[in-house]
Amino acid sequence: MIDIRSRPEKLLFIYGVDSLPETKISLFLKRNLTPSKVECPLYRLIHKASGLNPEFVELLKKYDMEYNIEYELLYSDEFVKKYESFEIFGKFKISEITYPSVCIVVGHEKEEREIYELVKSRYFDKCDVISCFGKVLERKYDQFRELGPEEFKRVNHPDYKSGGDETDENEEKKQKIENAQKKIADMEDEIKNEIKKK
Repeated sequence: MIDIRSRPEKLLFIYGVDSLPETKISLFLKRNLTPSKVECPLYRLIHKASGLNPEFVELLKKYDMEYNIEYELLYSDEFVKKYESFEIFGKFKISEITYPSVCIVVGHEKEEREIYELVKSRYFDKCDVISCFGKVLERKYDQFRELGPEEFKRVNHPDYKSGGDETDENEEKKQKIENAQKKIADMEDEIKNEIKKK
């Protein structure tokens, strides 16, 4: 498990829209008049007409109290502008981030810091209430702490094959080896029989 006290963390909640003034005005009007028409599911989820959804604020308090984690709300272009330099370390590609999403920044300000995507955009289609979103975030964060950043990234990659698939592949290889060995043994027996006949 990651020692989060030695490596501070920050949660980034990244909207699937840009920060242009007309976008912000549109979002503000829609969240007050027609919330269901807000284009970004993350924005729609965590905002109410009066501002941040109180349930979301409680969720943030929980992470702050239990793990001392900061948070940041960003539009997609703000995220790119602020965090694209993290690509220098080679562990993160900004082009791989899906929008909206929740990312985690690990590390101190004055050291090499890393970003990992915790909750990909596909989860927001399934979660339209804070309680559901909170469970997904908690599950992903626990998995991140349990596995460690690199293993978490590997396991959550779209091309990842589960252990069951790896076991099946190993069994298949083992079967091929056994079949080849049997063919060799059969050939040796045939050769011995041919020699005996002579």
